[in-house]
Amino acid sequence: MDKVIVKAKELKEEINSLPEVKEYLRLKEIYEKDDELRKMRLDIATLKSKGKEEERNNLLKIYNSHPLVANYLSAKEEVEEILLAIKNILD
Repeated sequence: MDKVIVKAKELKEEINSLPEVKEYLRLKEIYEKDDELRKMRLDIATLKSKGKEEERNNLLKIYNSHPLVANYLSAKEEVEEILLAIKNILD
């Protein structure tokens, strides 16, 4: 069992050293700490809870067109594809 844990840790290190994963983690940190985006996410949720769908959709379009959001989501998708490929190899 120790060999499996060691190999899993090695795989994790290899994955974390990939440029795509490094970029994703960098963008994720910036994305989560961005006050403007955080406020927009809160406003979007508030508008939804108040049933103001048109205003919510307008703000959501602005949010999704923000360069940081677009780059973060693109990087996230790349990493998900890498992880899915690894999963398929291991299956």
